[in-house]
Amino acid sequence: MLKNTALFAVAGILALGGPSNPPSVAGSWRVDTRHSDARLTTDATTDYGKTKINLALGFARVNGRITLDDADPTKSSVDFRIYPATSMSPVIDEDGKFLNHWLANLSNHTLVCFHSKKVVRMPDGRLQATGELAVTRVDRNVEMTPNEAYAGPVYGPPMIHRVSRDATFVFDPAAAGSGQKDNFIKLSGSTSMVREDFPQLVSTVVSTYWPPLVQDEACQVPAANEAYSGSECTGTYLATPAPPEVPHAASGEDLPGPPNFNSLVGQHLTILIHMRLTPQGAAKSVVAGNYLVSP
Repeated sequence: MLKNTALFAVAGILALGGPSNPPSVAGSWRVDTRHSDARLTTDATTDYGKTKINLALGFARVNGRITLDDADPTKSSVDFRIYPATSMSPVIDEDGKFLNHWLANLSNHTLVCFHSKKVVRMPDGRLQATGELAVTRVDRNVEMTPNEAYAGPVYGPPMIHRVSRDATFVFDPAAAGSGQKDNFIKLSGSTSMVREDFPQLVSTVVSTYWPPLVQDEACQVPAANEAYSGSECTGTYLATPAPPEVPHAASGEDLPGPPNFNSLVGQHLTILIHMRLTPQGAAKSVVAGNYLVSP
């Protein structure tokens, strides 16, 4: 079995059912961060270790660029980044340098990146992208000494850790459907790995806090009045399923049961990624460092 291999499918908005030869999706695309996400899942147990389950760690944001060249696949490239939904763009770059300084004092930061080095077309028409999969982690020691002069936690200097491994992604193009009319296509897929193949990536992702993610968030501040309650926001809230509920006492009393009914194992990691791609020049974009930020 190939290590760190992901199968991706370029899909349209409508269900499959188009012609056997999919239309071309060649061109330069950017990942629409406002409508893209990555779901992170690891292995766990429930019922005090008796049953194995998959436990969702959370959702992450995604940004990047994809270039597809049907005439010369060697000119194609795949480049994307996965990071916590703390901000719309990555807080750090791959070297651990802070790009968003207003979040620099957080105790830790995580960034997962893939950069293709070679893209070839396989005999069955799929594209095989081989390149570097890297994880960057920035940690800080936190000192909290409560006293009369306490003014909050004090963070030590950042400690930067970056590790990479070779990885191969296989893309399976399918019908683009009506997404072309709406000026976007969808790219979805997954990758799975075990801790022994890439221990730094698995342990980092499992130990990272992945805050809730809201897609296409839009907030409005209503006119001030007596009933004013703050900004009103809309969007698609991505929530991970809750782990199995701990059984309660038969008497109906809400008494806590033995601990560790659910337990995180963290030996496997699955990344399920959904990216909405728009043409590179379709909308105004902002570049922060080396990263493209979707509007």
